[in-house]
Amino acid sequence: MSSHQTQPAPHAAVLAEHATQTIRDLNHLTRFHDALTEPADLNRLLAELAAMTNGLPQLLSQLNRWLVHEHDASQLRTDTNTNPCELVSAAATELTRAGHAAHHLATVLDTAHEHLAHLATTRTDQQRTEQPNQGVSFHP
Repeated sequence: MSSHQTQPAPHAAVLAEHATQTIRDLNHLTRFHDALTEPADLNRLLAELAAMTNGLPQLLSQLNRWLVHEHDASQLRTDTNTNPCELVSAAATELTRAGHAAHHLATVLDTAHEHLAHLATTRTDQQRTEQPNQGVSFHP
């Protein structure tokens, strides 16, 4: 018996739950101005969000493929008088739309990230530790 034991991969829904909790944590953390100290912090955060979002179209496509496969194998039924084909078709359409929207979101986040790469704070390291963050708001 090997000393290296592999653990079973977490269920996909558990991983999605972790992602949801992470976004909740980020929402909570970034409510406060001092969550970020300089543009580089925001730049890194946006880079990570863009990378995460960039993976969504593939994930959604794979989920769509699973759904269609299960339908084609006659493995799905409904709890209503609706034909499963109608529900699968509607869900598949929405998953495709969500994949396109996620691709667009990833592109927009990446563009914002690229713009932020050119920004830096005017405060010195000492000023950043002594004063709360103050500055100009660039709301669109």
